[in-house]
Amino acid sequence: EILGHTEDALADVLNHIYFVSAHIISDTPQGRWKVTEEHFTSLCYAGSLPGFTMSYNHHGLVFSVNVISAKTLVSGKTPRYFLTRALLAAENFAQAQQILRDVGCGAADAFSINMTFLNQEGDRLFHNAEVGPAVDGTNESPLNIFTASPGEHIYHCNKMLIMKYEDGEQMIESSNHRHQRMDCFSDPKTRKDVINMLGDQADKIYPIFREMGDSDYVKTVAVGIFDCVKKTWSIYSDNPKTSDPVLVLPLQLKKA
Repeated sequence: EILGHTEDALADVLNHIYFVSAHIISDTPQGRWKVTEEHFTSLCYAGSLPGFTMSYNHHGLVFSVNVISAKTLVSGKTPRYFLTRALLAAENFAQAQQILRDVGCGAADAFSINMTFLNQEGDRLFHNAEVGPAVDGTNESPLNIFTASPGEHIYHCNKMLIMKYEDGEQMIESSNHRHQRMDCFSDPKTRKDVINMLGDQADKIYPIFREMGDSDYVKTVAVGIFDCVKKTWSIYSDNPKTSDPVLVLPLQLKKA
């Protein structure tokens, strides 16, 4: 029961990321979603809101974010940074979907979320949510959910896989390369299997773990492994196939 993610960013971001761990308590409900308490930890880029990369909250929501380059953007809609920040307060799967749909406005750009809830009853389920911009005068985000049940898995790069939506060309080629490479692996069964996939560099043009020297303008700046059984979050600053995590955080959840 693993959620893994490679955090790819412009080379200038390398060694300039940090964690924000916040516990916010308000006397009165705040914001659109009437939140009175938030407690979350998020890996952040300098100058960006928490929630736009790997994150978890005290309700047991664990998620990672893939930016998708939509061909059509919409002005006057909610920036994806704001929606992923709001997601840090979600208490359950239904509320997470409500935040992403953003009925009444909708997203300005596209992204996808890989997520699970540690406190859910029954079998562990993992979900991928593809979110598109609210085009053609609509007032909510197009949202498509794919769910993996026990024994199944999901992998998702920076392109739409299910939603019938036209992507921009910026990230399509690299995503196609990485998806083709992932298709070469056997179904992942263990943490080591996931690490072997996320650290793979067999594709010499667009490897999954991206570190191709000084000339490459995009690099994998971190790899995260959420262990949903041990309730830990391991962060690697180098290839996880050949290095140990630089940090292992316990996932601290709200007591019932």
